[in-house]
Amino acid sequence: MLRKTFKHFISVSAIFVLIFSIYTYAGEYRGEVISATGEVYIIDSAGEHHAVEAPGYTVRETDTLVTDQGGTAIISFNDGVLSVLNENSRLRVEKTYWLSHLGGKIYFTFRKVFNGTRHVKTRFATLGIRGTTFIIYDNNDQQAVALQEGLLDIESHGPAFEIHRRHQLDEFEAFKQQQMQQQQKEELRKEFDEYRQQLQREFIEFKRNFSMQAEHVISFDGDRVDERVIDDDAMADFENFEAIAGDLLEEFREQARPHRENIESQPVLDEEDFE
Repeated sequence: MLRKTFKHFISVSAIFVLIFSIYTYAGEYRGEVISATGEVYIIDSAGEHHAVEAPGYTVRETDTLVTDQGGTAIISFNDGVLSVLNENSRLRVEKTYWLSHLGGKIYFTFRKVFNGTRHVKTRFATLGIRGTTFIIYDNNDQQAVALQEGLLDIESHGPAFEIHRRHQLDEFEAFKQQQMQQQQKEELRKEFDEYRQQLQREFIEFKRNFSMQAEHVISFDGDRVDERVIDDDAMADFENFEAIAGDLLEEFREQARPHRENIESQPVLDEEDFE
């Protein structure tokens, strides 16, 4: 009788633990893989690898999404984010409003919200986001961010960035070079050289936080940051990602439209996070 009661207790306890575990794990839902091609898998919190072979695969907190050579994946998150992983890329799923870019080339588009700043943490900076579209690069060739639309708040993990904003200087150089070719005046050449040196001093800043504007690219080399106007290579990357996402991206934007219109009808809130 005692043995039977003990077995019953063990069985009930096991069922309780199983139900509790399932309930706890289910609470960590963050989204799903809506498209996958090639070698794509998820590494869970226990380090187990799970191949993603069909759409609808659930993504949870602490999961890491991985694409191998030739693989791509599109993930829709429950906090208003669509992400496209290029081949040889890794993205770790954190708590709500947080993602960690671990390597490769990844496209992100965020619906605009005012109930909290979303973040993407990289190896070189943390990006604060409200509603925006951008690409993060982190490979042997470069560490960079290309911003198509919206606004990003860039925060250093350590010391202040040495920020070089060269695009304004480049535009001035192009104009002055054209003028010099037309007029060929020595005094204009001298003015140009003096003003170039002045701008080179004025557009170097040291900050732990700074805002990045749309249609720009920033590159990281240690603590040094170089900012420039978006170029043809970056624009081609956006076009390639949008081609990969195709109708799925259009559906995401269509779903976001009523939400965006509702947000835009509300009073504008303080944007002090980006100052």
